[in-house]
Amino acid sequence: MTAFTKPTGPFTNDELRAYIETMMLFAVADGTVRKAELNMVQMTVVGYLESHPSLEGMTRQQLIDLCFECANAIYDEGPAARLTKVAAILSTEQQRMFALSMAAAVAGADGYIQTGERAGFALLQRAFGLTVEQVRWAIEAFD
Repeated sequence: MTAFTKPTGPFTNDELRAYIETMMLFAVADGTVRKAELNMVQMTVVGYLESHPSLEGMTRQQLIDLCFECANAIYDEGPAARLTKVAAILSTEQQRMFALSMAAAVAGADGYIQTGERAGFALLQRAFGLTVEQVRWAIEAFD
């Protein structure tokens, strides 16, 4: 599988939140948001979107707050329901592969993909309409 192209141009607030929420799904997969996972979400957002107009003016605390808002939405509504909403926002394959790659970075933050995270990838695959090969490609990059 070849690498995908990152989306360009500023994201809408909904798109930025959808990317972060996809990553947070994997940070909360085991029921606890660990500091290392939250740090990986932040580093991944900044790393993937460095100098991106979508983050212009956003402070570190605002990013942390947004991460926890997303985590709370996942806890309140459940992962499958939130992924359905995220999939409606991230409607192109390019957007979905971008979200998948960022989520895989978070899932692999502790050096391996946990059982709960693997279940999260199955949910993500179904919600985003991805192939097994696409998901495997993302997991293998970080596992």
